[in-house]
Amino acid sequence: MSKRTAYQSSLLVAAITASMLSAPASSNAADGVDTRSKLTVQATADSKVAPDSVTLRFAIESREEKVTEAARKTSEQVTRVVQFLKGQGIEAKDIRTESVVLSPIYRQGQKGQYAKQRSSMSASQGFGDLFDSVPQQQATQTEAPQPSVRDELQQNQPIGYSASRQLTVLVRDIKKFQTVYAGVLERGVNSIAGIQWMNSDQVQHRRAARIKAIAAAREKASDMAGALDAKVARVISVQETSRRSDPFSNSVQLFGGESEGSSIQAGMMTLSASVQVVFELSDTEFENE
Repeated sequence: MSKRTAYQSSLLVAAITASMLSAPASSNAADGVDTRSKLTVQATADSKVAPDSVTLRFAIESREEKVTEAARKTSEQVTRVVQFLKGQGIEAKDIRTESVVLSPIYRQGQKGQYAKQRSSMSASQGFGDLFDSVPQQQATQTEAPQPSVRDELQQNQPIGYSASRQLTVLVRDIKKFQTVYAGVLERGVNSIAGIQWMNSDQVQHRRAARIKAIAAAREKASDMAGALDAKVARVISVQETSRRSDPFSNSVQLFGGESEGSSIQAGMMTLSASVQVVFELSDTEFENE
């Protein structure tokens, strides 16, 4: 072996040795496999708060023989309701039209009759006619004339029309809600879609619930790690899994007790926060297995 070859070989051995010394202790870590001991916990916390405002969602519907009459009557009732709301100190920006619907009204069982008739006609003109004992030309001559499309459309006329509008109103002074609720019913509202209680500091209360959920997750992790003769080393990841609050037609008490008649009670709102936290554990007897 020449001096040059021997020198190159010694350099190669030195490089391999240095590579082995700098390699991680675990071959799994070199392969990209996370071998850390981890603990995943979930926790939920609630924050109770009294509402100070409320949103009411309602609808006004009119049914008349003529479409223009139904639309006119609904428009007049909406105008009366809006004027009443403004008289209660509710600003125009807090009154919103959610939807406007105009639809025909048919006799029971009449709607869709045209499609059924056309389907029946198509079936009677199928391949079964080729095997009739009566020739096709003769059957055509003796059959009653089929109604035209125009005739069928004329027979499927609506008997009236429904015009409806759905509105949402924000009552910022919750003390006025009972008066507003009764007033809109007296002025033509015939459908209540739901109510939603709110609080002006809702963001702060939800933040408090989130902090409580994090603290609960930490306490839960410590208890579980202690049972495993381990310690919580650090947090690997945190994720908020849900944000729940009382929706429309919520679960709080909607109607008061017998002593208060039919007055609507706000009760207490529930703002919830749920988190999932992944902790790294240390000093576990399972680490090196």
